Amino acid sequence: MPQTFVTNAVVNAIRDLPDFPNLTVLDLSCGEGEVLARLVAAGCQAQGTHYRQDDYIIRDRTRLAPLAVTGGVDLQRALPFEDAAFDVVLLTEVLEHLESHFNVLHEAGRVLRSGGHLVLSTPNIFRLHSRLQFFLSGKHKLIRRRVGWDLPADELYAYHINPVDFPLLHTVLHQSGFRLEQLRFTRFKFKSVFFLPLWPLVWLSTRLTVDAGVRGPGMFRDGERDLNRWLTHPALLYSEQLLGVAQRSAR
Repeated sequence: MPQTFVTNAVVNAIRDLPDFPNLTVLDLSCGEGEVLARLVAAGCQAQGTHYRQDDYIIRDRTRLAPLAVTGGVDLQRALPFEDAAFDVVLLTEVLEHLESHFNVLHEAGRVLRSGGHLVLSTPNIFRLHSRLQFFLSGKHKLIRRRVGWDLPADELYAYHINPVDFPLLHTVLHQSGFRLEQLRFTRFKFKSVFFLPLWPLVWLSTRLTVDAGVRGPGMFRDGERDLNRWLTHPALLYSEQLLGVAQRSAR
């Protein structure tokens, strides 16, 4: 269930999209409908999905009652929707709960119209606080505790079992027909101020290491340059969540 500051940031990102509120929206694994209800109230034609009726995250169904929600949708499989059916697909605090990110991103690309948008949010393990902790301890700074040994395999999805690797996400988005347009802030914590002086070092290190071995023109080099740009973006370095907006390119 996303925190209020995450819900607000996601809704604001959608409000900034062209043609809002005249949008058809699919909210994948919509939880208690926090984002979905606000979009419907604003005038969007929006619907959601759930994985299981007994989903751990759904405690209050009051908000869900008037909303269009399709149950039994496993995001590791094909989505039960037609090609090019939506203007916007949402993945709000979902990716980190999935065993793999590949299928759901490919399927999001399939059900989006050309020029449509994918809006996703997930805990940001690439913020500087997490990068430094990983450097010193080998463990990223996570928002929830790690997977518990006391959980059966069919309940592992309740935890952040697959934190999002941004360079891999950047690649899979491209392979799924997307171009990353924006990284946005959700919340900037005061202690992040202490990491601000590190930005020039991060900028230099990124360009020295990510570009190593890349020679000549072509799509791969262009992709590396684009990745470099995002890896040093302030929202990736200092935002509590990774909040991205990607556009579906022409089919």
